[in-house]
Amino acid sequence: MRTKEQYYEDTLKNRAVLKQEDVLRCTCPYVRCEWHGRCRECVALHRYHASHLPCCLQPLLRDKITALAGTCEMETRQQEKEAEKFRAYVKEQDSLRGKERQA
Repeated sequence: MRTKEQYYEDTLKNRAVLKQEDVLRCTCPYVRCEWHGRCRECVALHRYHASHLPCCLQPLLRDKITALAGTCEMETRQQEKEAEKFRAYVKEQDSLRGKERQA
């Protein structure tokens, strides 16, 4: 277990990491997604719906799960990605209905 001094040092390191712009950049491949770059809201929605992990977190866990599945002689596959046309459809419907995207 860490000491309180080690915990404080880790906190200082984390603060330094969060000052780096590349760490804060949204890594999701769906750049047209309404929540792209608004990661806190994106994660909250994924937690609420409990349907799957956000795309940015999937690669982090895929390698670990694949290794674990290998020990159980199971297979893993990459989740099929939602079609971009669905995102375009949402924007089209929003404009037809006269709704503005809330920031």
